[in-house]
Amino acid sequence: MWNDAIPDPAAQQEIKRKAIIRAAAQAFSRQGSHSVTLENVAERLGVSKAALYRYIPNKHALILACQDEALEIAAQAMERASAEQSTGLAKIRRSLQLYLLDTMEQLGVPALILEDNALRGDDALRILQKRDIYEKQMRALVIEGHADGSILPVEPKMAVFMVLGAIHWVAKWYRPDGSWSPEMVADTIAALATRALDPTPAATLAVSFPLDHAKEDLHAI
Repeated sequence: MWNDAIPDPAAQQEIKRKAIIRAAAQAFSRQGSHSVTLENVAERLGVSKAALYRYIPNKHALILACQDEALEIAAQAMERASAEQSTGLAKIRRSLQLYLLDTMEQLGVPALILEDNALRGDDALRILQKRDIYEKQMRALVIEGHADGSILPVEPKMAVFMVLGAIHWVAKWYRPDGSWSPEMVADTIAALATRALDPTPAATLAVSFPLDHAKEDLHAI
């Protein structure tokens, strides 16, 4: 009917659920998961708190849904980058770039920061296990970079902590209505975050940055 132009009820429900996760991710990233209530998320969406309960039973389930979404994006970015690139460093850089871009598109924020102590029970264990798998894959790429010469001989776990720390902090300062496009942020941060791993960094970044913005920022100080 209607040549599938109108989503069926299940598809409409999923669209609304995604909208709730997106609103929650933005709130959690700005305020921290402990400070955000379901009322806050409902206000962002312009709906009642009762309307949320049709899709999310409580805040804990919403936190887990956000974590699942972000980790799925990270895994897909890793898979795509590994298929596209040939060196360990290039794979890490591209996966971080894709992760930032895709989280901005799907969650509205470039990365999701949630306190580990906000997670509970078996669901928390499952999320932490998924995080561990992702971080181990990143460490494997660092080791691959050691072997192919694209990455300095650094401790893999420490290197991954450093890179991911830079990526996750972006959510604290990025603003969708600011002057920096998602592509500019993703390209620049991914390049800067991985630059310390490169044994022969170029004299200039491979991405261009409009210096007019930097001058405006200095005038604002």
